[in-house]
Amino acid sequence: MHNPSRDRLDRDESLADVIGFVVSTLPELSIVVKLGCKYKHKPFTDILFGVPICKSKVLEIQSMLQDLTSATQGEGCIHVLVDNPQQVTFLEEFARENILRWSVFLKLDTGYHRAGISCDEAGVKLATNIINSTHLELKGLYTHCGHSYNIQDSKAMKETTNQDHSTILGFLNLLSSHLKSNNSNFDVSSGLSSLSISVGSTPSMFSHDNTLKIPNIELHPGNYVFYDRQQLWTGACSSEKSIAGFVLARVIGHYDDEHRNAIMVDAGDTALTKESTPQGSMCSVLGRPDLESYRMSQEITMIRSKSEEGRVKPFPFQEFPLGSTLLLIPNHSCLAAACFEEYHVVDGKTNSVSIKSEVVEKWRPVKGWH
Repeated sequence: MHNPSRDRLDRDESLADVIGFVVSTLPELSIVVKLGCKYKHKPFTDILFGVPICKSKVLEIQSMLQDLTSATQGEGCIHVLVDNPQQVTFLEEFARENILRWSVFLKLDTGYHRAGISCDEAGVKLATNIINSTHLELKGLYTHCGHSYNIQDSKAMKETTNQDHSTILGFLNLLSSHLKSNNSNFDVSSGLSSLSISVGSTPSMFSHDNTLKIPNIELHPGNYVFYDRQQLWTGACSSEKSIAGFVLARVIGHYDDEHRNAIMVDAGDTALTKESTPQGSMCSVLGRPDLESYRMSQEITMIRSKSEEGRVKPFPFQEFPLGSTLLLIPNHSCLAAACFEEYHVVDGKTNSVSIKSEVVEKWRPVKGWH
């Protein structure tokens, strides 16, 4: 799954202040709920279903919510994400029929223009509908700073995160003014200041310093547990030593001729995916900046030497015998990780990874997309 944790930006560093998990599929939700029922404390008992809720998933989520609240004497919670008035309508109908109250995060669009309602009157109206509902509780606001993936400059990244925070603060002020002018029974001062404000992305992770003093702000970087070539480009990580997710591939072909001058490895689309990055190519070879991937099919990838000043360099075939292995850095580790049934965890005490690293554990990820 995407890195699940939600951290407080203003946390005491002496505390393990991971407050909850964000999941995006029902199988992911199921496994975290089981952990919540077992351990009965945060972060396993505070879970956000982090994609906009649809009607077909409500019944199953409600069933898991019952299991969690029963095991934790009412302390556990599953929050749902809303960015459309129709979602409020069917959540209210379901809650009314089943005598429950939904905890809701409102998804806002602060510049990425993917999911989320706009931070204007439309967003205020939807937030007000949630606040005025007897079957819904507005727990927080959720944004994703996904447009940070297009930024490589640290100053521009900082400007983007500041704009992100300014947009959220502007929305809170707009919502506050609306509620006060309409004589809402909602306690505007304490009610809005207690909302959880969930922000961030992996590229922008170190730029969210909360200079605007937004209360209860938390960060949800999805990719920092692995990193990848994309994160190298944005500067989220500084070197290959920071990357923890690789694909082990085996050399299955030598092509020492004028047309190819390359090797073939047994990992292709179904191991790495064809996710693009600004650097180009489909992946890179760990520790070998002199090599590049240039062609990929379903099961294989072709790797050659990079050219220098337009001159083709001979490939070092002797360093990559047939049957030998190498580690590939995927463009997007989240997608590559989803291709595999098992992760081999190596000993990272030496702060470096190689094909000789000792495997100390094997992890089986949650699979499935429903």
